[in-house]
Amino acid sequence: AVRVFALVIGIDKYKSGVVWNLESCVDDAEKVQRWLRKDLKVPKDQICTLLDKHATKENIEKNFLRHLVHNENIQRGDAIVIYFAGHGSTVPAPDGWFHKGSVSGMAEVLCSYDFGQRGAGISDRSLQSMLEELSQAKGDNIAVILDTCFAPLQSPVNIRKRRHTRWTPPDKVTSEDLLAGLWPAARTQAYPRGVGFYTAHSAYTLLAACSPGEKAVEGKDGGRFTSAFLETARETPLHSASYVSLLRHIQPKIGEGQRPRLFAGANAKRPVFDAVPFLPDQAYFQTGIVHDPKMLRIGLGAVHGVVEGTEFSVHAHNYRGSCNPPIAHVSVTEVYPTWSFGYTNQSVPSACCWAQIKRWNNRRGFCFQTKKSLS
Repeated sequence: AVRVFALVIGIDKYKSGVVWNLESCVDDAEKVQRWLRKDLKVPKDQICTLLDKHATKENIEKNFLRHLVHNENIQRGDAIVIYFAGHGSTVPAPDGWFHKGSVSGMAEVLCSYDFGQRGAGISDRSLQSMLEELSQAKGDNIAVILDTCFAPLQSPVNIRKRRHTRWTPPDKVTSEDLLAGLWPAARTQAYPRGVGFYTAHSAYTLLAACSPGEKAVEGKDGGRFTSAFLETARETPLHSASYVSLLRHIQPKIGEGQRPRLFAGANAKRPVFDAVPFLPDQAYFQTGIVHDPKMLRIGLGAVHGVVEGTEFSVHAHNYRGSCNPPIAHVSVTEVYPTWSFGYTNQSVPSACCWAQIKRWNNRRGFCFQTKKSLS
């Protein structure tokens, strides 16, 4: 099975009547879940999805521990994905929240379903401590994807478009609520002022929907960031793409006014998910150019059922879950027991590529017999 484990959270409907509801966070979470299941072939039981009323602060923390930290099926180095779509907010930090000597500031918060009713959600300080704990147990192949924002500039335009922004004021949430809801391990750790979610950390990689001070926008078709992320993921050979190159392809799809950010430290150039999900696909067979760039030698022959006229599509790689459109097509002209030759409809750019059968061209059923012999 693909060694990917995910915690996917999407919240449209909030418990508090003061917090504005959103319209496409649940859809986005379900799209991410489908991408993991159908494109990356992640088993269903390796994905924990929390939507709306199921995404309370307590439930998020409980499933973070149960599904990730204490999950004995997760081996060190397996890919872990944490996705959140919903409101973000900022809350005045209590005394002692930051390093000694720091001036008081604002703490950033992921708004759980029960945010606003004396519930402070998941603070930046809590999440960092949670992820450090997870990294110590399972390794640093952790990708955190946040389609939310925390403190967009309150310009007249932003205020008018408030309904389509994944941000809410803190309302009745207080500094005391923030401190009371702090992750246990974070209580003994000092925290630098002004860090928030936008910080590079060696324990995990963070993809944020927008830069500090910007708004994360959504519409009926989904969040602009999540839509761009999924579109890019399906168009990019992810097995060889770094987080830096992934972000570079996401930006043009979002448009102006929202600039996604990557915080990865030394892991910025690491392949996406450290290439863990992208396993070789047995449906592809190695090929190579023979003298003529349009002539290929294919690692299948008569014993495999190949005959003259068998057709293959030619691809740049053989990894599952990674964009792999055909770069040429080949029709077999010569067949040998364990390999065959054929001409492509265009030159192939690589000396080593992969072929997938598209049409056998064998009118009769194919079978072969084996005999057991004594050695």
